[in-house]
Amino acid sequence: MSVIMRGILIGVIALIFLIVGLVFLPKKKENEQWERENKIDTYWEVGDFELTNQLGEAFSSEQLKGKIWLANFVFTSCVAECPLLAQQMTLVRRNLGPRDDIAFVSFSVDPQTDSPERLKQFAAAYGEDPRWTLLTGEVDTVTDLVTSKFLLPLTRNEDGTADSNETAIYHSDKMLVVDGNGVVRYFCDGLNQRTVQSLTDVFQVLIQESGVY
Repeated sequence: MSVIMRGILIGVIALIFLIVGLVFLPKKKENEQWERENKIDTYWEVGDFELTNQLGEAFSSEQLKGKIWLANFVFTSCVAECPLLAQQMTLVRRNLGPRDDIAFVSFSVDPQTDSPERLKQFAAAYGEDPRWTLLTGEVDTVTDLVTSKFLLPLTRNEDGTADSNETAIYHSDKMLVVDGNGVVRYFCDGLNQRTVQSLTDVFQVLIQESGVY
């Protein structure tokens, strides 16, 4: 083999390794970062709360005791992240099957707009499931719940223009798994492509941990 041909061959091999590295190394780093940042542990206790569900009935944390439940934060007029968060929760529900020892709770971060009726309509697009509760309440109560009990950010900024009364709502896309004692055991980015499988796996681990199969 001539020096020129050998040089070309080495160049092609180097290019192949470069391409493989560009494709697989970022994925490996992403996987390692996900595993490092998203771990089952004992984090903090959510504490007691009482709000109103999509049926207009009082609903409290007492009704979740003994159940492993998934929490997320949405509002019905959101056209970006919230439908995706609801869809992610729907996929987790389907993955876990018809167990009655688990629950799913969506907290409205726009309770001024989200009446029980609006929440019920919002949920209808994702399929009926008696284990899925959507909650609303007084603005101050919801804000305190999200920021002080779930330890997540939630802000509302008035539009400020004369011809608009709109409020911009900034909230977390995190989804949290809470155990039967009301303790947060896991949380992750609700919009990540890994979210559904990760949450499904976490539920299965915590179900085994609880001794109920």
